[in-house]
Amino acid sequence: MVRALSEARRALKAGGRLIDLRPTMRNRRVELDMAGATLFIGEIDSSSTFPDHLAANEALDGALAAGDFKLEHETSFQYLSDLDTLADLRAFQAGLRRSVMPASIFERIEALTADENANWLIRIRREMLIARYQRR
Repeated sequence: MVRALSEARRALKAGGRLIDLRPTMRNRRVELDMAGATLFIGEIDSSSTFPDHLAANEALDGALAAGDFKLEHETSFQYLSDLDTLADLRAFQAGLRRSVMPASIFERIEALTADENANWLIRIRREMLIARYQRR
C-alpha cells in the first residue's frame, strides 16, 4: 500500500481520485443455502493476513495526516461466491494462499447434504471495503 500511495501521489493531479478496494479484517463466512433457510457453517481463518491490513491502514492514515489525500466516501459491502458442489469448495480452498478453511466445514456440509435430492448451494460471504480519496 505504501508504494501504491506513493505512485498515486505522483500520478494524480490535485483533485484526482484514488479508489481503495480491499477485504476487511473479518473472516469469510461459509454458509449453506437450503430451501427456506441459510445455515452458518463456519469461518475461513484469515488472521494471517491481518498484519497486511493493519500496514495498509497505517499507510492511509499517514497519507491523510500529511494532507496528501482527503477521504470523500467509505463503505463496506458483501461479496458473495456461490458454489454448487463440495468439489467446487475444494477448488476454492486450493486457491487460498494464506487463509485456512477448517476441515469441519466440509464435514458439516457433507452431513447436511447427504440427501441427494436436497436443493442446496454453498455460499462464501466476504466483506469488502471501498473508499474514495481525493488527491490534494
